Amino acid sequence: MFDLTGLTTLKLPFHAASVLKLSSIENVCVSMPELGSAPRLILGGGSNLVVLEPEFDGVVLRPEIKCFEVTESGSDIFLEVGAGHQWHDIVMQTLERGWFGLENLALIPGWMGAAPVQNIGAYGVELKDHCYRVKLYDFEEEAVIELDASELKFGYRHSILKETPDRFLVLTVTLKLSTVPNPRVGYGAIADELEKQNLKSSDPRDIAKAVMSIRQSKLPDPADTPNVGSFFKNPVVRTDVAERLKAEFPDMPTYPDGAQTKIAAGWMIDHLGLKGHQVGGFSVHDRQALVLTNDGSGNANELRELVALIRSSVKATFGLSLAVEPTQLGQFNRT
Repeated sequence: MFDLTGLTTLKLPFHAASVLKLSSIENVCVSMPELGSAPRLILGGGSNLVVLEPEFDGVVLRPEIKCFEVTESGSDIFLEVGAGHQWHDIVMQTLERGWFGLENLALIPGWMGAAPVQNIGAYGVELKDHCYRVKLYDFEEEAVIELDASELKFGYRHSILKETPDRFLVLTVTLKLSTVPNPRVGYGAIADELEKQNLKSSDPRDIAKAVMSIRQSKLPDPADTPNVGSFFKNPVVRTDVAERLKAEFPDMPTYPDGAQTKIAAGWMIDHLGLKGHQVGGFSVHDRQALVLTNDGSGNANELRELVALIRSSVKATFGLSLAVEPTQLGQFNRT
């Protein structure tokens, strides 16, 4: 067994029967057919994986593909990036080159390959807003294919890739950016942070600085404090349900989302007095209630207990069910 605990940011014990590093598309095409029916798990940056069972009797795939191909068309920039790049590194590289669009997504941990699977998002922007195309290995067809963004069924922290996690391996992501700034500062505390630091709301590089400052003030660095970022999704409900809750809880933050409304899960957990609550080595972070942290001694059963407490408390008070955001290896509810 290979010890892969250090490759995940939550630092729960994780051992796998085998590990396969994939450095190129050619490498993928040669290696994948040889896997046969062996169980497989794709592991990139490890910042979105919760390991609830310590041993995986299969092969862990590490998509370490690196490429950086640029095509320009007027003010549009089409950037094809390998799955093995760090997401934040790509954000900063694009801003340095004067290619704009990703500034609100600065400092999100993880690798590029996970971005379209999860449809990562922050501060009013999602990956789907700048995804043009994804190149994939299709395990079912045993072939490399390409899907346009319109075929990926992007939703809130969701895509067709997440619906069928055993079918596709992301190889590259093509982003559509622009040399013309399109600042988006109306979400969260971005405008206040820009003013506080005397930064320009018209400059995407300054927006990225503000976003990074906000994230650093609220979120623990997984390199120092083991965590997987936001642990729960914000519930999306019918507008009439949101209005009823808002009438009962006037301070509850809500965000229109098309014909529905998004409810702030972190606020609900905080309202219930669970910030800082601890079960063994796991705690609700004292500055951001959406984040669960591991002091290094936590085990899966303690995490299960804490998650069950949060979910049942939210259900009892608000009548809403919280869905876990990160990918899980194993189950929270054992039968």
